Amino acid sequence: MAKEAERISDRISQFRYFNKQLGRPDWTGKKVLDFGGNIGGFLSGAHAQRKIDPRLYWCLDVYRPALAQGRRTHPHAHFVHFDRYNSEYNPTGIPGLPIPDLGTQFDFILAFSVFTHIDASEMLELVEQLQTRLAPAGVLAFTFCDQSYPALPPGKGLLKMLIEHQKIEPNLDIERLLAEATAARWCIWADGVLHCEPGGSISQLVRRGQPFESYDAFYTPEVMQSLFPQARILPPVPPEWQHCCVLSPDAAPS
Repeated sequence: MAKEAERISDRISQFRYFNKQLGRPDWTGKKVLDFGGNIGGFLSGAHAQRKIDPRLYWCLDVYRPALAQGRRTHPHAHFVHFDRYNSEYNPTGIPGLPIPDLGTQFDFILAFSVFTHIDASEMLELVEQLQTRLAPAGVLAFTFCDQSYPALPPGKGLLKMLIEHQKIEPNLDIERLLAEATAARWCIWADGVLHCEPGGSISQLVRRGQPFESYDAFYTPEVMQSLFPQARILPPVPPEWQHCCVLSPDAAPS
């Protein structure tokens, strides 16, 4: 039960975050796909309830219990199970399953703290698929974490994970690992093992496939810009500390 509880998100700040990052667009009548939206926390904030029509909101997620809770909370919205394999959230799913056709195109496709938990090759694959689901003037925006971000709040990001893992491995050298991570352009924390540039290729660091293994990826804005040259890379907006990658017809590299 503890593992399941950890996979239900109580975050309700997603709308406020993306609204700021996208320059407070007009959401009226717009169709929204919340990719990896868990229980639909995007709809739960007070600001979202004034701006978003639940009938025009879709949540696509691999974790069935979260979707069930979302349907109960937002009965007029659309919650769709994406039965793609994910070792942490859906270990019995289908590896490489394409994103399903939801029967419409979207004005906004948003993903908060989704690509922070998958490897780079899968991120590139899914982003390419999501772009085909956009309306002609649609916007795709997703968050990513930069462990070297100087304004990272104390106890957040990799540091929090290292502190938790030290309970299992008391001799863990947190200061050394954190120094390695913050000096690197990218790093991945996978089930208690830290992988940093230049110790390997980012494209080779894929999930090992063990059920419920953890996987957290961190990239500097420069790395994310190299992966998505056409994107606009934006710094965090308080109180959040995740950066934003925006792909749209009018997006230009920052």
